[in-house]
Amino acid sequence: MTPIPGTDPFLSQMRQYIAQYEILAPGDRVLVAVSGGVDSMVALHALYQLGYAVEAAHFDHQTRNGASADDAAFVQETCARMNIPCHITSEAVAADAHQAGRSFEDYARERRYAFLCRTAKERGGIPVVTAHHEDDQAETMLMGLLGMTSTFGLTGIAPTREEQGIRIIRPLLFCSRDSIEVYAKSQHLSWCEDATNKLACCTRNKVRLELLPILRTHSPHVSTALARLADIMRTDSACLDDIAEKMLGNSPLILDRKAFQNAHEALQRRMLKIIAQRLGINLTHERTINAIGFAKTAKSGAQFELGGGALLHVTGDEMFFQTANDAIHEIPGSGIPLNVPGTTRLAGCAIETRLIPDPVLPPEGIRAWCTAAKQYFDANKLTGPLAVRTRTPGDRMIPLGMENARKLQDIMVDLRIPAFQRNNVPLVLMNGEILWVAGHTRSCHAPVDETTTTLLEMELQLLL
Repeated sequence: MTPIPGTDPFLSQMRQYIAQYEILAPGDRVLVAVSGGVDSMVALHALYQLGYAVEAAHFDHQTRNGASADDAAFVQETCARMNIPCHITSEAVAADAHQAGRSFEDYARERRYAFLCRTAKERGGIPVVTAHHEDDQAETMLMGLLGMTSTFGLTGIAPTREEQGIRIIRPLLFCSRDSIEVYAKSQHLSWCEDATNKLACCTRNKVRLELLPILRTHSPHVSTALARLADIMRTDSACLDDIAEKMLGNSPLILDRKAFQNAHEALQRRMLKIIAQRLGINLTHERTINAIGFAKTAKSGAQFELGGGALLHVTGDEMFFQTANDAIHEIPGSGIPLNVPGTTRLAGCAIETRLIPDPVLPPEGIRAWCTAAKQYFDANKLTGPLAVRTRTPGDRMIPLGMENARKLQDIMVDLRIPAFQRNNVPLVLMNGEILWVAGHTRSCHAPVDETTTTLLEMELQLLL
């Protein structure tokens, strides 16, 4: 018998959960990831009953000696009977994972989500529904607490997240696996049983089949308690991340050292976590604690290895973060040609140039357009090809507004460029003369004045 959405307790709770977390609007079109198991079959049926425009997507991993193909056929037949659009694909995941040297679980998840997101985009960017529930949440939290995952798992499974530009939504997180089965049986739903779910063949299965049953003998409601903890951790984490992002400001890899030292340790950890994500490294708990201690006590000029080739440098006032790829690795001699107009790429940065004929300068002069990362020169006063290199011993430059040359070393000290960065600062040259210490200051050569008819714009861009 088809339930009336307003009277069925399971559907009422589901509707309330969807509204509470603003997961969907009434009547939205969604793509349900349907494996054929009881969880996904209930997600498909319940969303259909609640009036959403549902479509199904099934990924056949070509496993279990052909049994996965039977699951695909079952999903397709069920959707046809319910008049629901069904999208199916099939890949030899086990063989491909082996060839790629990847674990089956990680590779299967990657391929499955690639298919789901691709299909969702083809259907107009609609959300993807996965049937994660309270027991999945408990397993994820336990794995995170015990260090059984490579990712930061203590925030659990979120009601919504984004992957590849597609919203992934979990409208069944409010309920247990038992309540899902009760609903399925009350609605006389059919589903497939995956025999591998009853085998302790992977970490998650071991947690589900061995660890959680032991915990339930001491606390029958352990799954609910862990799901509650996940909700608390997720909201607290989002709040800390928001504060830490604001403290980091616009400079992605530079921090005020004193402000960092004065921050609460919880925010210090969050700032380092966010920076590690920007650097693309996995910052362990131990290195995080050691980095905080280093930032408090290290002498100016010292450096700390964060892991993955990333370094933390400190001066008296600032903290600088750098990956191994950020270093330009000292381009000596005459340097490399600077593309004019065009882009010249270096490790960690690029210099973009363009010519501007017949410029209309602002009333306050060209300096109104200039920044540390952007400078302008009179193109007609440049008497030779331009090149870019890093500093060499004996480099000198005549700064704008001065008549005599100064040592580049002294200029860099006055500009408070940290010692570890000085060998990586790009220098733009003309006939061996320094035109621009990119990102910092320019020379007196080729100034812009009332006779200028063509501007050369140079801009330093950081590549993160």
